[in-house]
Amino acid sequence: MFKFSRRTPAPVAPEFAHSALPSAANSSQAANDIQRELIRVAFQDTVRATGLPPQLLDCAVRYIKVGKSAERVQVQLVMQQWSEQLLRYSLAFQNELMKCLDHYEPGVDHTQHEWLWRYAADVATPFPELPLAGQWAASDALRTQPTPPPLRKQAPMATPVQAKSSPKDFELRDIFSGLTADSLQTARVNTPAAP
Repeated sequence: MFKFSRRTPAPVAPEFAHSALPSAANSSQAANDIQRELIRVAFQDTVRATGLPPQLLDCAVRYIKVGKSAERVQVQLVMQQWSEQLLRYSLAFQNELMKCLDHYEPGVDHTQHEWLWRYAADVATPFPELPLAGQWAASDALRTQPTPPPLRKQAPMATPVQAKSSPKDFELRDIFSGLTADSLQTARVNTPAAP
């Protein structure tokens, strides 16, 4: 009787028949791509801010399946060239990168990401083989902490200059003894008003 109460899908124009709303898998992939790009941008910003030569380190982002539907972000920091100094400060660099990510995504806990340091396949090292077993225990280098280089100090804004001392002693009452109420009133009248 009343056909207007029945809902039927609207006919789709033939030129739009192939397009469809993105599925959940496509949506998840798009979110992963955005997050991957965000991590790479934060990595490049951190490299630039710390003064690290860009050819030393690269960044790769992987998504590792955990369970049936959950994924974990794995950030791989890849050493492209051997650098003992970078090895010493690797944790400090990683912390700076996490701070940069926290700046971009304050609502995400980036400590839950899996952080992985690895070497590129063609990295040349000055230590291609392990030392003998006895050298590990006898090595003074392993028992002593290397002293880090001094931190950069900011230059003072102005060099302090010591005031010259007057050869005679005086007191404040001597300085202000010549002032009278009339001279103070004259000074107040002659002083220009502040803007």
